[in-house]
Amino acid sequence: MKVAVALVLFSQAAALDECWKTTVVHDTATGWNDGCLGLAKQENITSSDDCKAVCTDDVKCSVWQWVKAKTGDLQCWTGNIVHGCQSRSGNVTDFDEQNLIAGQRIQHGDVKVVSTDSGQETMGLKHYAEKVDGDEGKVARCKLACYTDVSCSVWQYAMDGCWYETTMKGNFTKGEVKTDSTFAAAMKDGETIEHVCPPKPEPFPWPWVIAGIVLGLLALAALIYFLCAKKPKVKKTRAVKIEPKPQPQQIMYFVPQPTVLIPQTSVVQVPQYQPVVQSAPMTSYTTNVMAPTTMTSPTVVTTGASASTQPLIVR
Repeated sequence: MKVAVALVLFSQAAALDECWKTTVVHDTATGWNDGCLGLAKQENITSSDDCKAVCTDDVKCSVWQWVKAKTGDLQCWTGNIVHGCQSRSGNVTDFDEQNLIAGQRIQHGDVKVVSTDSGQETMGLKHYAEKVDGDEGKVARCKLACYTDVSCSVWQYAMDGCWYETTMKGNFTKGEVKTDSTFAAAMKDGETIEHVCPPKPEPFPWPWVIAGIVLGLLALAALIYFLCAKKPKVKKTRAVKIEPKPQPQQIMYFVPQPTVLIPQTSVVQVPQYQPVVQSAPMTSYTTNVMAPTTMTSPTVVTTGASASTQPLIVR
């Protein structure tokens, strides 16, 4: 049974060998200063970026540290089975927290919670040693240790601390589950989990989007040019005969007639006049005015064949 479980866990880790996703859980750049113990020294690493790449490319690595040793040389340390990340318990021979230059705790892939466990003890787990902080902080680090270990599928926290499954070192595998033990009665938290690698998202098709935008702008420019361009004039050619427009006909309302002169006998008629009677003129007197002169002049009025003489009096 244990061999079968181990093979399943190893196959699970192998399935994540090509997982593209890594998540930085802790980083010294944001204040993480926990120099975890239990790491392995990596030789021929000359920079922190190379040290980070060693851990990022290895699905079985969850912690990397770039440190300055007491001898003065720079060293790269990586691994998965760690302890004392905050209490630094154990034999510190090569470095301490003052010479930690850079480091991260990373998680490969995603974690799927299968169930939340309580009141049970899973046998065959590894003890995760921590001596500082309260139960809440220790529970969080116990959970994190399992999440960042692709071979871990169970973590539990009870009266004597954290226990979690791992097959990376020591060939620890989960075994029998007890519900009547002292540990099961005192269990405070725990989970059964599964490590999965999500599908890699397709890159956003920026070239197609940009090409579509450019084509759209060109089409819009062509439409504007077509609407705003002047219509070309029609060029006349010799082969095309343009007839003038017919003029409206004038309507004759009067027909001129020839003029005929008819000779007539000239007769002079003497018009008849009625005698004109003038009223007596008004006489006004002023000083140094000459006396009025009376002139008598005959006036001839001809009516028909007779004539009469009537005096005209001027005063």
